[in-house]
Amino acid sequence: MIINSRLLYGLVILIGIGGCNKKISFDPYGPGLADKLNAYNNVQSNVKKDTPGLFIDFSAGINNAFSTSTVKSLLSECFNTVLTNQFEVYKLGSNEVTPLPVTNTTQLGQEISNQGNYKDIWAPIQQAVNKITDADNDALLITDFEEWNNKTEVTSTAYLKLPFSKWLTKGNSIHFFIVDYKEGNVDKHIYFTIFNSTGNLLSKLAPRLTPYSTRFDLSTRAYRLSTNYTDPESGGIYNDKDVLDLKKEQYIKGENYEFYPLGLDWKNISEVHKEDESTFNNIFRNLFIDLSNQDSYSFNAFEVQTFNVTEDFENFAKADFALHNPPAMTKGKNGENIISGEEKDPLVLECYNENGTIKDACTYHPQTLKPLSNYFRLNQALFDNTRKSDNKHVELGIAFAPKFTPANDILLKINIVSTGATPNTNSPGLDKFKWVNAKGTPNTALYESVKNTLLELKPENKTIYTYYIKTNQN
Repeated sequence: MIINSRLLYGLVILIGIGGCNKKISFDPYGPGLADKLNAYNNVQSNVKKDTPGLFIDFSAGINNAFSTSTVKSLLSECFNTVLTNQFEVYKLGSNEVTPLPVTNTTQLGQEISNQGNYKDIWAPIQQAVNKITDADNDALLITDFEEWNNKTEVTSTAYLKLPFSKWLTKGNSIHFFIVDYKEGNVDKHIYFTIFNSTGNLLSKLAPRLTPYSTRFDLSTRAYRLSTNYTDPESGGIYNDKDVLDLKKEQYIKGENYEFYPLGLDWKNISEVHKEDESTFNNIFRNLFIDLSNQDSYSFNAFEVQTFNVTEDFENFAKADFALHNPPAMTKGKNGENIISGEEKDPLVLECYNENGTIKDACTYHPQTLKPLSNYFRLNQALFDNTRKSDNKHVELGIAFAPKFTPANDILLKINIVSTGATPNTNSPGLDKFKWVNAKGTPNTALYESVKNTLLELKPENKTIYTYYIKTNQN
């Protein structure tokens, strides 16, 4: 069996004795379509297995930062927010990351105030970041990012590039809230760093941290998408006089995709387009992207790619149906499990072996799909003009290709793809990742870690939004 990551359900069959004979007739576009599309479109669940973590640097010297009024206030804000839910708290010190047995903010505050906790300068930052990025949930790391290796300060090596890249490759992001302070005559920074996976911790802490810090977002998708639909039941499709016969009751709006079931086939849609090409030039409008956050990347170009996914999706739906509708089972002559003679569902009988195991033909094997030509394109003029007027509200419209010549496809997948992203390695915000230590040596290790992560993970050829169109068959 081939197991694909897009199958969020997992193709693992647990066949029991007995079963229900009342089967639901298979329809790839029938009940449960939203769940199937979520899985097919690779929408990741926000439910994580790991417990969120709070990691605190207890190296000598950082208690100077903790004692400043601004940092002390922010610590209190963070602790009061974080410890209202289940959290694992860790202490960084003496070259170890160790659990800190606290259950409430009072106990944690006492640990912060206890000068005996700040024994040495050996806070293992890299070890802590590795632990965070190996897990699958939000984490808050409070540190000055001063790493020591064999009693030598790391000042130029990009020692966090690998874990930073690993975390972002998972589709996550890292958000630095940076507070300046002085240690004697040395200008330093303390970083309240949120490793964002679910969005829960970021949404809670960002409003509290932002007014007192400088924020930097390390992310391959710092843009934000929004829609502004006049009729939410019709989405963003061209709907003047409902010429495409949109089945509103079946329209689906997911997290980063939409599904449009139309009553017309592509031949008739093409004829409608030709009859009124001047006004029926766009098929989708009113999707907006906020490109104002350029901490990490400047997104310069997008394109539209169209695929016929009829066979691929229906194979996926068939595998999903087989998974959730195992056959009725009974005992054979020798006590073995066999499909009951009362099982009548033709698809179930087609998909299962006599012993109740699923056949390979009914498991999902994703196809290699090639983009179709002469279907749709980005409305480049609309994109350029709206970007010039307000880069927080740039419209991504999808127009018909000049030589629109569709085939008789049933289900099309239309992706908006980022094709031009420039790493902002000269961003002024990166200066906050540098400092000069007490010996007068510039420390650029964190800066190099962030910069090299940006250079490695250039987010091009990445799908940012998807439209599905299902048309009527001739």
